[in-house]
Amino acid sequence: MSGYLLKSLNKKYPFNDNLKINVRSITSVSLGIFLFLLFFQPFQVRNPDFNNQLIILATFGAITLVLLCIIRLVIPSIFAKAFSEERWTIKKEIILDLLFVILNSVAFSFFARYVGKIPITFHTEIIIVIISITSASVVVVINQLHLLRKRVDELQTGTEYAEEEDTTGEPVKEIEFESENKTEYFQLFPAQLMLIKSANNYIEVIYKQNEKVNKKLIRNTLKTTERLLKKFPEMIRCHRSCIINKNYIEKVNRGSDGLILHVFDYPQVIHVSRQYVLKVKEALKAC
Repeated sequence: MSGYLLKSLNKKYPFNDNLKINVRSITSVSLGIFLFLLFFQPFQVRNPDFNNQLIILATFGAITLVLLCIIRLVIPSIFAKAFSEERWTIKKEIILDLLFVILNSVAFSFFARYVGKIPITFHTEIIIVIISITSASVVVVINQLHLLRKRVDELQTGTEYAEEEDTTGEPVKEIEFESENKTEYFQLFPAQLMLIKSANNYIEVIYKQNEKVNKKLIRNTLKTTERLLKKFPEMIRCHRSCIINKNYIEKVNRGSDGLILHVFDYPQVIHVSRQYVLKVKEALKAC
């Protein structure tokens, strides 16, 4: 049972790095805290001046705003690799949320006691913890709704590609990319993949998704990737540092150093090495 639980906690959990969605959720939660404290008055603010009471209650929302910005925006931007989709897990997400709950609860307690002059009782602490947990939960739910919509869009796009390619009546297989250390993994339909370029110890996968050209670095070699793509005849090696999807070749020119390939929606030209010229010509004739 413990082994199953540990395995579940180590499952990949995509971290939402969409700035617009994060700002919207953080702002909504912070404003919600202020309105909740204003209308329900769970704390006994001992300040006769109403304007000062508003400032004190608004500061609670501001505390949550600052902490969420630090945890959800600042830290992920500094340590981008640690928060990447390939490395983020359920366990890390839980730890991050617990960190916010603890920091937010402590900050609320100190501010309430020493600035707001609010008596700290067991009842007050329970309210503070509930507010912190609810804030973290709302942010997670909003982020998950965004990721769910994103996943639905990806599936719809994948279905469209599958329908376009499936002319033989057989199910279209996805290309499964995986890093050498097995920590990064993602899938693409063959029609999405434009080309793959070697980048030192990485490969740069250039693909189309939702009509946009995207790039993704993954730690692997082009030689290993070429073996992976043997079952996909549209993928041809044209250079020692490049594999291209022949269906994305717009036109072919002859330069001083050999053939030059122009790719749809890709600004750079692709040079064909002499050792791959014949192979490329045969592949293009078969188009």
